[in-house]
Amino acid sequence: MEASKRKLFYYNWIGELTFLAGVVNVCAMLLLELTITHSTGNISKAAIALANGEFNAFSEILFYIILFFIGSTISGYIYHEKKTDITKYDSILPIFFGIIMFISIKTTTGNIVILRIISLGMGMQNGSYIKLKGIIVRTTHMTGYITDAGFCLGALLHGNRKDAWKLRFYIISILTFFLGGFVSVLLIKYIGIKAIEVIAALYCIHGIYMGYNYFKVKQNEVQADI
Repeated sequence: MEASKRKLFYYNWIGELTFLAGVVNVCAMLLLELTITHSTGNISKAAIALANGEFNAFSEILFYIILFFIGSTISGYIYHEKKTDITKYDSILPIFFGIIMFISIKTTTGNIVILRIISLGMGMQNGSYIKLKGIIVRTTHMTGYITDAGFCLGALLHGNRKDAWKLRFYIISILTFFLGGFVSVLLIKYIGIKAIEVIAALYCIHGIYMGYNYFKVKQNEVQADI
């Protein structure tokens, strides 16, 4: 893959996952009343529930946190030697997540199963890191990005222009996540719970896109060896 096309592909890859995470998080907040990707907030909610003696709420929130952790563990097992290149799992996992999400919305009447699947899937997505010019990219939460953007801006104001591109990257990622949340609100407003079906379809489309690019990379490697 040419350098310019490779760069564009990586930004598309990161942008799509960040957008989808924004969609999922707002959808979970509005329809299912839980901030799936905000483990910090969920840990605080668990502490509040336990302190108030709300043991059912505490155990449920704790279970979502554990599922997020398990999802990240699965990704750690799969990607333990991953560097910067696309792998087949970057296609398989989004398609798998989309299919399971679609099946859950079609076969369950409550929200608990859907929440658990989303928690596991978001943990897997956040754990399947992408490395971009030395940055470990996390696509499901923005707290770190806001911190890093502020740090980069401070360094820039001090005269360090070397990492100015990072500031642009973080700001664009935050806005992309915001756009995903905005679109999620519109989806819920017009189609309600069926928004989850749209999200499932978008993950499958992303997985197909990644599979197509993985096939192209492998095809180029074979041609280069001939």
